[in-house]
Amino acid sequence: MKRPKSQPRYPAHQLIKLFPANTWAAQIAETFNVNRSTVGRWNKPETTLTQWEADRYAIKLGKHPSEIWADWFDC
Repeated sequence: MKRPKSQPRYPAHQLIKLFPANTWAAQIAETFNVNRSTVGRWNKPETTLTQWEADRYAIKLGKHPSEIWADWFDC
């Protein structure tokens, strides 16, 4: 049986960078309908999102994922 191709992953901290530096984690969490602890995890460079999560969060910002992750179409 063939091993399934791995799904692309996108750095979550790219979402945080879209907000002004003085934005509270609670405000960001409310925007994405997640917990503040999730926003804290997203600040870590090793935290990634699936393509489905990345798409969902980009849409919440009124953007296409390729506007946030330049390599969106590379897969």
